[in-house]
Amino acid sequence: MNVCDKCFADLEIKQFIISTSKNQGRCDCCDENGALIDVRELLDFFTEFITIFKENNVDGRSLVELIQEDWFIFSSIDTGTKFFSSFDVLTSLASITGVSLPGLKLDPMIRVTYVDEISESVSYWHNLKDDLKWERRFLTDIEEMTGINWNSILRISAKMDSRNLLFRARINQNGQVSPFNKENMGKPEKYFSTAGRANPQGIPYLYLSKALETTLYEARATFLDNISIGTFRIKDNVELTLVDFTQKFSPFTQEGQIINFTKEKLIKDAISKDLSRPLRRYDSELEYIPTQFICEFIRFNIEADGIQFKSSLEKEGVNIVLFDQSKVECIDVEVHQITEVKIKSSKVL
Repeated sequence: MNVCDKCFADLEIKQFIISTSKNQGRCDCCDENGALIDVRELLDFFTEFITIFKENNVDGRSLVELIQEDWFIFSSIDTGTKFFSSFDVLTSLASITGVSLPGLKLDPMIRVTYVDEISESVSYWHNLKDDLKWERRFLTDIEEMTGINWNSILRISAKMDSRNLLFRARINQNGQVSPFNKENMGKPEKYFSTAGRANPQGIPYLYLSKALETTLYEARATFLDNISIGTFRIKDNVELTLVDFTQKFSPFTQEGQIINFTKEKLIKDAISKDLSRPLRRYDSELEYIPTQFICEFIRFNIEADGIQFKSSLEKEGVNIVLFDQSKVECIDVEVHQITEVKIKSSKVL
């Protein structure tokens, strides 16, 4: 069976197909026109990757659904199903691996979970959240975290310098049209600091965004609000080091390291989801305690300057939290007025 670059969302595979292909035409898998390659030429990508799964008919999801949800390798679930249903893929992977996986038959609809080493590592985050909220808030076992290599999992993975501008928004009160002073665009005083997704009450951090538009969503601005937007620059000769929860890596760049890489990716994905989740009116601030703890762990154990994570309020938005604002300065403040607000809904019940 021939497949094409349009069958895949994973950039490593797409680039391999484009650079290797010698033919253009209609794909047997997705029925699109593209750069064609024999499916057997892609088997080396999958022989190690597929060993991170094991059959689990009780708690598992279908192989293709799990791969697509967590890794987004194929252009669609249908394309992934066709790929793994190919006789060439099934027989060749079985031959290469000897089907020596933990009970895993090469069937795209077989129900699987991750192997125990990965599942146990990822479940630690969920257990830790319960422990922090309901059992031990101030005496959690840090040695256990370092013992299972969380210092490496939460390693510094992004850097920023004075070439990068960042933004923060504050809603003007009572229709005020003049901007806040630059000095008032930083983090709040500790005595007035409320709990946030990253900071505990009384320990303020500086929340910034990479784009001006993202700050408007994060401030929860409404129609006709006047908003003071501060532009921040990183000071000269300063490099910010951040733990990045927005990174997207292909599993096919991790030859020989797929187990550790998967643990790091899934743990960061789980923490990122919790960091990005906004607190609803009826939620308890207890929901922020685990992410506040992780940020403190990153601040003092990893010794990073802050974190980078996805905005839950703007699809492509990215937020930055800095533990110490002295490394940046507000260089300008503008007032913007909200002129349009769009709200969309989906049926729940």
